[in-house]
Amino acid sequence: MGYTNYIRQKRDFTDKEWQQLTDEYNYIKEFKRISPLDCPDDVIMFNGKNQSCETFMLCKNIDDYFKNKHMGDYYREEYEKEGHHFSFCKTRMFDYDIDVWYLYVVASAVSKDNIHISRDR
Repeated sequence: MGYTNYIRQKRDFTDKEWQQLTDEYNYIKEFKRISPLDCPDDVIMFNGKNQSCETFMLCKNIDDYFKNKHMGDYYREEYEKEGHHFSFCKTRMFDYDIDVWYLYVVASAVSKDNIHISRDR
C-alpha cells in the first residue's frame, strides 16, 4: 500500500530560500527519524531511519533533476511542457513521512510562488 507526498517546483530556490530549507533540514535531523545521504550542498536527500520506502530528494537548482542518466531527458521535457518539475516521495506513512511533509510545507512557505504541494490524504 502506498502513501505519497507530491511537490511541483517552478524555478530554482534563491540562496535565502535554500538557507531556510537547509536550516529546517538540520532541525529535523535532531529527531533521528531520518538517515541523511551524502550529497552536494544544493541537494537534500534522506531515507527513513528504521523503515523507508523511497528516498526524499529536493534540489536547489531545477537542472539538477535533469542529470539522471535514465530519466533526465524525460524530466526536462516534462518541465518545459508543464512549467514545473513534478516530484514525489512515497513513504507508506513510515515514521519519516512527517519529515518529508514538513520539508515540503517549509518549501511551500518560504517559496510561495514556486512550490505547490499535495499528498494522499
